Amino acid sequence: MSADAPTTHVEPIDEPLTDPAELRLAKRLTLQYVITAQVILAVAGVLGVLMRDSQANLGRLDPNWFYALMTAHGLGAFVGWAGFSVMGLAYWVFAQVGFPVRKFGRVMAEATYWLMVAGVGGIVVSTLALHFAGSWVFLYPLPFHSAGEWGKWATAIFLTSVLLVGLSIVTWCFSILHTAISPALHAVSEKWHNRFGVALGFGYLWPKRFATNPKSVPYPVIPLTVISVDMIIATLPLAVLLVEMIVQTFVPSAHVDSLLAKNVLWWFGHPVVYLLLFPAVAVYYVLVPRFAGRKLVSGNVITVGWTIAIIANVVVWAHHVYLDYPVDSPQAAINTAMQPLTFSLTIVSALSLYSLFFTIYKSDYQWNAAGTALFLGLVSWLSAGLSGVVNATIAFDQIVHNSLWIVGHFHQMALLNIGFVAFAAVYAWLPDWTGHRLYSESMAKWQVWLTFLFGTAQSAVWLIEGLDGAPRRFAVLPGRFLTMSQIGAGIAIVLGATQILFFWNILQTIRGKVAKPASERGGLGVLVAKGVMVVLLGLLAFAAGAAIWIVVDNVSKSPATTTAAKPTTPTPTTTTPSTTTTPTNLGGGDPVAGKTVFESAGCSGCHTLSAAGATGTVGPNLDDAKPPLALVVARVTNGKGAMPSFKSQLTPKQIKDVAAFVVQSTSGG
Repeated sequence: MSADAPTTHVEPIDEPLTDPAELRLAKRLTLQYVITAQVILAVAGVLGVLMRDSQANLGRLDPNWFYALMTAHGLGAFVGWAGFSVMGLAYWVFAQVGFPVRKFGRVMAEATYWLMVAGVGGIVVSTLALHFAGSWVFLYPLPFHSAGEWGKWATAIFLTSVLLVGLSIVTWCFSILHTAISPALHAVSEKWHNRFGVALGFGYLWPKRFATNPKSVPYPVIPLTVISVDMIIATLPLAVLLVEMIVQTFVPSAHVDSLLAKNVLWWFGHPVVYLLLFPAVAVYYVLVPRFAGRKLVSGNVITVGWTIAIIANVVVWAHHVYLDYPVDSPQAAINTAMQPLTFSLTIVSALSLYSLFFTIYKSDYQWNAAGTALFLGLVSWLSAGLSGVVNATIAFDQIVHNSLWIVGHFHQMALLNIGFVAFAAVYAWLPDWTGHRLYSESMAKWQVWLTFLFGTAQSAVWLIEGLDGAPRRFAVLPGRFLTMSQIGAGIAIVLGATQILFFWNILQTIRGKVAKPASERGGLGVLVAKGVMVVLLGLLAFAAGAAIWIVVDNVSKSPATTTAAKPTTPTPTTTTPSTTTTPTNLGGGDPVAGKTVFESAGCSGCHTLSAAGATGTVGPNLDDAKPPLALVVARVTNGKGAMPSFKSQLTPKQIKDVAAFVVQSTSGG
């Protein structure tokens, strides 16, 4: 057979790079990304625990500080840690299947690194130093309505930083595509578009048109190619929007349609989730067969899913705005069409999960720390996917939309699926990158299992709170969620402290240290005791640092400090008959029923009202404001500023009742 003739389908065989220079480059790029990402994890994790503690009233943060931390934590953990980790791991995945990074790909990889570092640095400065608190999704036009909490320079620096992060994603995509369509692809045709199709896995579906010789494209290359195409398509419109928003920061007359801006944001916002997932899948495709000691089961079938993904992934954005618009609007029609398209993406996950689980099934799978992390990551991928199906179903989304259910689902996917891939890759490949043995395999297993148990428990708390109506992105949750929030805070602290084991293992491995065998340390009991001691010491150090930070920077200037000093019982007031509101002029509302609505709808979490025992500090103090009946009805119905509209959650009668309760309670009637 000639060298140019196409072959019949031949299973890909992982043949790692052997050229020392190519391996050194792959190692350097991967280490550069992965180590930086773990530093970002440490910072983002601390911010996340502080937020959880604040919601549990364990050192209440000033509301704007909470939202600033939420903005930094979201972007830092999502893109800066999980995204940056798997972006870097992609280069080592290529090295494992014999694809070298060539000159242009290397230049783009270096540009990606520095753009990401600059972008994350700018986000930290704009949020933690300049107090930008417009949320990590920065929904237009929220960044321009700060209520005096941050200035235009904070907005401009934040938006510019996000733009740099977006550009880093685009340069990474160019680097990945250049590497994927290299001669290592073994495509018979030299035409770039044909090689491009081969890299997308089309050769498994149309073997003659997208022929290879002597072997087919390695499976891990396919998801990397797919996400690179999708992210270029998704990111460029966002970049244009960000430029417009930066201009608008200094030229307020410049503006864009809010609905268009929201659609552009989610056009990017959905595929960027798969920027985490698809490279992680590539890592699964390399390591699971290696630990199982056999080829990927039904690998050729999963290519069907990737063909669906490259199309559907960028056209399902509107499921993020299912309930934001009236049912009779054009946007609502678009949203409805997104439901079956979103379900089509589950085929990609289902096929990959089927293949990976059955690769492990009845194999001699290595249950070391890395192998265990991969398996638990697959379990979390499945469970997070099931809760995601709930989000994708309009009828169910009406219940969980913008509740803590979404937070639970997202953390289950990002931390316990993507995060476990990052942990597994570090444990499996850090010895290859550094030339040193892993410091402690047993410590790694403890970190993996503790993270899985407490991470799953943390998500479960959020899911339960969400089903009970707890809103997300609220600095102060309604009082009835306090107990669950305190449970969640305790779990979050232990989960954060557990990561000390991960960081210590990395540090000691890089230093070339190797832990003594358990037999030399007194057996399993001593090992467990030492592990518990490490966790407890970490908890104490973390709690002390968090307490100092909160006391110094927040408690002294928090409105909650002064609010707490106010009496919680009604203050006697003197009113004249002409100003007293009686049951006959309460607009037909029932104040007794209104008190129940006030408590169940979450009003206590945001407002102070003595009659309800409420001491919230997010919204106006109703005891002081004494709003008239018409104003209460209007605000509850339509919302304003930080006050959301409740017309989709409360009936007109319930709104009249709660307005009657507020007015009667504050007017002396």
